[in-house]
Amino acid sequence: MLRVGSTLAFFLALSAWAGAQAPQRTALSADEQIRLHRANRVLLADLVDRGIELGKANHPIDRVEECRKTARVLGVALQQAAEKDDADRVAELGNHLEIVVRDGLVPMLDDATRTIHPMSPDAVRLKAIRENAVGDLEWASTVPSTGKLGNNSRVRDIVGKLGGLLEKLK
Repeated sequence: MLRVGSTLAFFLALSAWAGAQAPQRTALSADEQIRLHRANRVLLADLVDRGIELGKANHPIDRVEECRKTARVLGVALQQAAEKDDADRVAELGNHLEIVVRDGLVPMLDDATRTIHPMSPDAVRLKAIRENAVGDLEWASTVPSTGKLGNNSRVRDIVGKLGGLLEKLK
């Protein structure tokens, strides 16, 4: 049941993300549409691959690992947007990352922690996955607090939310 819910949440987030690509304020030029298509096609392919792997995972550790990889894919795309000083894309991708971490990764980690014996080899693997997830999200503390990104209220909001989720992962 948890796997079905997590997969559904993932695809809902993916659908929301895909639907939010075209800004509402103005029509996009052909160059901007091409740029967005190029940026999104690799990301979407990676997210679909991660979703398929998540759906195939049968063991709690495997599900946690696939969800972490999904969050990592979004995190890398978000970092790239931050490097380009693209506040709108950072906020948008950050919202999707928050959903994956909040509704997928954190509950799966908590569930696996409850069901796996603390002295088992799986517990060691789970600890490593948790540490990797923390490392994947620690970039949020490095987003500039000034400039185009730091002055954007949506970016500040999502960075705060991701920081709170990071604390839950620790």
